[in-house]
Amino acid sequence: MQFTVLISLAVTVGRLLQPVLSFSPRAPPVHRHRVGGAISSGLALTAETSTSDGASNELLIEYCTGCRWMLRAAWMAQELLTTFEDDNLSSITLVPTREPAGVFCVRSCDDSVLLWDRKAEGGFPEAKQLKQRVRDWIAPDKDLGHSDAAAAAEKATDCETCPDPPPPRPLPKLAPNLSITYCTGCRWLLRAAWMAQELLTTFETEINSVTLVPNDEGGVYRIELDESMLWDRKKQERFPAPKEIKQKVRDVLNPERSLGHSDVTDRTEAQGTETSQDAPTAIDDMTDDEAEEMRKFFGVM
Repeated sequence: MQFTVLISLAVTVGRLLQPVLSFSPRAPPVHRHRVGGAISSGLALTAETSTSDGASNELLIEYCTGCRWMLRAAWMAQELLTTFEDDNLSSITLVPTREPAGVFCVRSCDDSVLLWDRKAEGGFPEAKQLKQRVRDWIAPDKDLGHSDAAAAAEKATDCETCPDPPPPRPLPKLAPNLSITYCTGCRWLLRAAWMAQELLTTFETEINSVTLVPNDEGGVYRIELDESMLWDRKKQERFPAPKEIKQKVRDVLNPERSLGHSDVTDRTEAQGTETSQDAPTAIDDMTDDEAEEMRKFFGVM
């Protein structure tokens, strides 16, 4: 009997001690340049094609879902948004692509500037490589510090014999698009990127793109699906739980879909909370002798 009570109490204490995590909180077409004997597109823009005049600069990172490159794309987006938060980088959109396989492409949203194409470059960019290309596009005078060490040796020169690039291809269908606007002063980029990955993973066949939008408005944190506002922190006076946003996205895109454990209704949660508070536990039924035995078991005297 005592052994059974000990086991039951150990399970109960384990649950009580389990940590709970709370989350309260377009530029003209680019000509090809030759660098080190190899041809690469979009490396550096001349003064005439620079977009450092205050125009809105929006980037797009397209990645292959079959290759599981979502984390790579989200990490790169965070690197760029952190580095250029004061340099008019308006937003970065993550676009999961099912076909063709092996896609990892970084370009402007209007498709006029190609910064990196994995298939053409033969691999993924290093963070400093991509930062240098973005810098040359939106803020040519910006010093990137240690990420700029090799920039002097990698200056691009115009290639007079290279043919003009083909006309921009049509943008893929981005809708449904989910946008997350976050406050840069509050340092909520990681929170927004984490939520983007949660939604891209849950709705990998329903959502075609997620856009991270930095904003200097104090305390702003908004989540929108196309033209529908799903969450506004200032109105709700708190951050959303992941399952709340997942349910709202599901209700818009696919109301019949089950979200599993993320689909618990408020009524069920309320009942569960009431039951967990009112139901007697093994601790309530323990005698003094059993309590003393448990203190010895856990080394608490």
